Formats: sequence, structure tokens, C-alpha cells
Amino acid sequence: MTTATDRTEASEDETSEDFESTKTLSAPPEKVLAALRTPEAITDWWGPTEGSAAVGGTFRVTFASHGQVIVLRVEPGEEGQVVWSVEETPLTPEWVGTTIVFDVAASGTGSVLHFRHHGLTPKLECFDMCHEGWTHYLGSLVSYVDTGEGHPSRNEPAA
Repeated sequence: MTTATDRTEASEDETSEDFESTKTLSAPPEKVLAALRTPEAITDWWGPTEGSAAVGGTFRVTFASHGQVIVLRVEPGEEGQVVWSVEETPLTPEWVGTTIVFDVAASGTGSVLHFRHHGLTPKLECFDMCHEGWTHYLGSLVSYVDTGEGHPSRNEPAA
């Protein structure tokens, strides 16, 4: 079973609203975390990925149809957490310096994923497009983890 909630929420300083989403998955936390820690898995739910998705590593995700490249550095996180800092992204420069956090916890026989893109707020020009994109790709992540098949080809030509 998959449920989802997407929202923006006021940050601690109450001056911005980060994009957040919560998903319930049937897979255990270990499987969700594994989908966030290798370029092969990230390719299968987000987009073509190369580099290192291990803590301290840097990887890039490329979307050929619109020339987007996102370069991310994997930061240390707490147990059950994956943290990516955006280092470079020419098409959406507003993302540079933002942080993407995946918190995963056990829930019943499955898990709950809480996603937050710190710094992706309605004040950014790209917010609506990015909200739509993250909503799609988080659904793809859930599908990938729960069924083995993600849908990373949003706006990409069929292979």
C-alpha cells in the first residue's frame, strides 16, 4: 500500500516553506535506503546517474531531453537518513546550496519516507515545475522500491 502527502511547511525561522512529501511504502527501510545509495538504483527511479552515492561522494543525474544536469554531494546523515547537497545545476541555479533529505523509518511491516528539499520554496521561480517533478520522482521511487520498477523517464523520450 502506498499513501502520500505533499505539502510545503514553514521552516524553523518561519521565513520560507520547503517542499516536503511523506510516503508510506510496503518495503522495509533497508530497501528504501538502498535505492538512495547507489547510482544504479538512483538511475532506475530518478534519471541516468554516474559517480558515487556513498557518504562523501559526488554524483550527477542527467536529463537529456532538456539538458539538465544535477551534481550532488552525499553528506553524512543520521541513522535512517540520506542527505544530498546540491552543488551544481545550470538549468535550475536556485537549487545550488539547497539540501535534499530523505528520512526513512520502519512502520508496521513496511516503512515511511519523509522527504524534504530544504531551500526549495514557493519563492523560487522553479517551484511549481520542481514540485511537479519531485511529486513524480518520489512516486517513481516508491514504485521502484515496492515493485522493482520505477518511472524515471518523466519528460524523457522513450528508449
